[in-house]
Amino acid sequence: MTVSRRKIESGFHELPLVLFTALATGGAGMGLAHLGMAFLGWVPWIPSTEVSGVFTALLGVGLLFSVGHLGRPLRGPLALVRVGKSPLSNEVLFVSLALAAGIFGLAMPAGHALKSPMALGAAMASVPVLVALGFVYRLSGQLTWRGTAPFHPLVLGAGFGMTLLLGSLPLGAQARGELLVLLVLLIDGLLVWERSWRIANALRSGLPSHPGLMDQRGSALVLRVLLGNLLPAVALLSGWRELAGFSLFLNLFFDRFLFYGLAVRHTTESEVMKVEAALRARRVLPHGSISPSPSAIPPHGS
Repeated sequence: MTVSRRKIESGFHELPLVLFTALATGGAGMGLAHLGMAFLGWVPWIPSTEVSGVFTALLGVGLLFSVGHLGRPLRGPLALVRVGKSPLSNEVLFVSLALAAGIFGLAMPAGHALKSPMALGAAMASVPVLVALGFVYRLSGQLTWRGTAPFHPLVLGAGFGMTLLLGSLPLGAQARGELLVLLVLLIDGLLVWERSWRIANALRSGLPSHPGLMDQRGSALVLRVLLGNLLPAVALLSGWRELAGFSLFLNLFFDRFLFYGLAVRHTTESEVMKVEAALRARRVLPHGSISPSPSAIPPHGS
């Protein structure tokens, strides 16, 4: 193993990002799920205090963890200096606006003229939050963060949020709500399959950020399907909504862990490794001469 590969494997420095993106996806997913159910006429447009509370708490705790990635809290405002030009600045802006609207909506007394607009505004802000969480990582050097990867937060958040809100639906809409969740879980499973295909292709031309974890990607992706698709589906069909919600909550963290842990980067070293592999395939000797293949060596005495 080369020195650079040992450095890559020395630690999982993306942990604050895992915590932030998982919690933010869950919180914004609550807002997105509420909007979707309100559009279908299953719930009122104005979120309840309970929904707003969970939404705001998850976003707030997630934003606190993001400070660990920035290094110092004072760097937070600097992330807003390129709003409209930088995906990172857009992400920070949308999360901050959604969190502020949620906090103000909860803090206002019942009957205040702005309480309902603030609660609805926070839920509506969840949509750009999820979009920003997905597209902030479309980086040219990251081979596994392309394709459908930007849409994962939308699907993850929607599945988690709708599962938590099933109990608040009228009895006549709960069965339809469960079918909708199962459809989202199916879409999520297809995205996981596409991710595994994308990782395999990326390894042909890139270098994994965490080689040790990459060696276990088969087992990790199977666990991801069990935790985020099969177990929640079986739990819903069996009437165990709490178990389905808990499984999807854990899956938020595991999915984001795999998102960073199974990343494959296109680097100069990966190009060098490709050249070395090609030379080994051609049996190049240390001094530069090409060793003939065994079939090309004439038999002894001919």
